[in-house]
Amino acid sequence: MKPSYLYYKFIRGILRLCFPRAKTVYEQQPDDEPAVFVCNHSAIRGPVMMTLDFKRKHQTWTVHCALDSKKAVNYAFHDILIGNSRRFKRFWRMLAHIVAKLLPPLLWYDTIPVYHDSGIIKTFKQSIKAMTEGSDLVIFAESPKRFSEYICELQAGFVDIARLYYRKAKKALKFYPVYLEKKNAVISVGKPIAYDPELPLDEQREKIASYLRDSIDRLARALPKHKPVPFMTDRWYSAYGMYENDVQGYWKMIDQNE
Repeated sequence: MKPSYLYYKFIRGILRLCFPRAKTVYEQQPDDEPAVFVCNHSAIRGPVMMTLDFKRKHQTWTVHCALDSKKAVNYAFHDILIGNSRRFKRFWRMLAHIVAKLLPPLLWYDTIPVYHDSGIIKTFKQSIKAMTEGSDLVIFAESPKRFSEYICELQAGFVDIARLYYRKAKKALKFYPVYLEKKNAVISVGKPIAYDPELPLDEQREKIASYLRDSIDRLARALPKHKPVPFMTDRWYSAYGMYENDVQGYWKMIDQNE
């Protein structure tokens, strides 16, 4: 059963009051073909800005456990509240149960669940369907591995969607780098990089992910001076530092039932 759309609209209204309207600035105006926009996360700021102010029709990749009130408890405890770094863990676990009830209705609409196991096939199928129906994809692909103060390394698995889309639509998918930052109220979109069906996919994963990472970093440095918001806080690294280079291990830990 779908969560209440009224709740979703209500929360959007609250967020609208808290966030200035952001304008989108393109280095190269996109055409009308579906594309993938790969963004820095900037804590809650990135997803909120894209939800409220990115005008192109799009669906956003969202971690699957955040869409299920039962599975969202561990996600809220570890990933949002960073419970392992705090005293009085029973309190934070109780708070995680509350967050887990509020989160799924907020994230349900215009999203595609992302799985960190064989379920990723579902993610790709829904993504291809969305794009063939005219929607862009918005992806927050940062891993915990640090690159600069503006962006972490990107998990390159999202690039695989390009090969599937080419098989379906016979079109080379474009990937756009996006830097999001609340102070300047701008969605900075860089020049795209396109999938090349003539090259091996393994080679393109690294090429495309590196280009997007470097471009996001460049877009950030081109803005007026601002304080970057990292993907993961220092508190996260003090509690879960062993997972900085082990993203799959981190999600496996979260997916485990306690």
